[in-house]
Amino acid sequence: MSLRGLRAAMAVAEHRSTGAAARELHASQPATARAVAQLEQALGIRLFERSHRGMTLTLAGESLLKRGRATLAHLSYADAGPYHVPLRGGRLATQATTRQLEVVVHLAKAGSQRRVATQLGVSQASVQQVLAQVEHLAGGPLFDRLASGLRPTSRGDWVAHQAGLALAEMRAMAEDAAVLLGSIRGRLAIGTLPYSAGAIVSTAIQSVTSRWAGLHVSVVDGTYETLIAKLRRAEIDIVVGALRPEVSRDLRQVILFHDLRSIVVRAGHPLLSRRRLQLSLLSKAQWVLPMPGSPGAEVLEQTFAAQGLPMPEGVCINSPTLISAMVRQSDRLALMPPSQWQSELETGSLVALKIPVRHVPVAIGFTVRAGFAPTPVLTLFQEALQAAVR
Repeated sequence: MSLRGLRAAMAVAEHRSTGAAARELHASQPATARAVAQLEQALGIRLFERSHRGMTLTLAGESLLKRGRATLAHLSYADAGPYHVPLRGGRLATQATTRQLEVVVHLAKAGSQRRVATQLGVSQASVQQVLAQVEHLAGGPLFDRLASGLRPTSRGDWVAHQAGLALAEMRAMAEDAAVLLGSIRGRLAIGTLPYSAGAIVSTAIQSVTSRWAGLHVSVVDGTYETLIAKLRRAEIDIVVGALRPEVSRDLRQVILFHDLRSIVVRAGHPLLSRRRLQLSLLSKAQWVLPMPGSPGAEVLEQTFAAQGLPMPEGVCINSPTLISAMVRQSDRLALMPPSQWQSELETGSLVALKIPVRHVPVAIGFTVRAGFAPTPVLTLFQEALQAAVR
């Protein structure tokens, strides 16, 4: 999809005429009309009704061009900079191409022109040329040239961030258009936090993909900080797992359920033969610990601190698969939500100790970007998560 066509369509929507739109865009009338027609062809949707009185948006056009406004708004933010200071007339918003945005986003992640050239299937000289063009539009360098590669400047990091969000809006427009044509296609990138998602993510994915086989779904595990950073850059669409008490205004949290934690050991663990278990005994054992700063770590700290006991020692692991393996292969203890390990607890390979863990239930849910109108695919997945919980 072309940014040129998007700008032309936005101008035509405002002026209801390709002639007036062309004057605003400093382009010819035939070129403006052709750009709009190419955008309609790319989307497979007629955006305008044409008549002797001019051009008016169709209902589909009104819906889709909301994404267009959001796209150009992100490029205006890129021009303004993180402190909203206008720079040289807003040339990114008015002149940048889709390829230029893609190059900046890829370079910010890869830090290498050669690597980006391989990723985009173009020559390294082409990447270098595009970078020079976009830096000219931005009014200054976006990357420091180092012996080890390219490193974004603070301005470059901001432009790459806004460029990524603009590209996400353009992808979403294509997905919205597909729905209007009676099909759902596109991508869904899901971030999952350890300890907390349980079977609901797999159930929701199965529900969505069984209805719409054309979807490309990817799942990324990680820490909260890593996944939220990816969410903010539109590299993933949603993060599922333990929620935080508060988030910044650019994020929105939705609670799915509240979860309680249990202390879990392997089948045949020596502690299972004891008639009475006390927390003081458990504090001396070796553990598989939650990552510092996570809700699980806070629960464990509160549990032991309530009885004046120090935190137990152990290894901090973020991977649920590795946690399960270490608990089953050793005498280590772990604090786990039963919902995460339901099948292991039912088969008896893991056993919850009969000792209460007194804590405020942990809110489990999903986090999305507050300023992004969800695509039909993302909406379906959110509904499937809620259905999986019910």
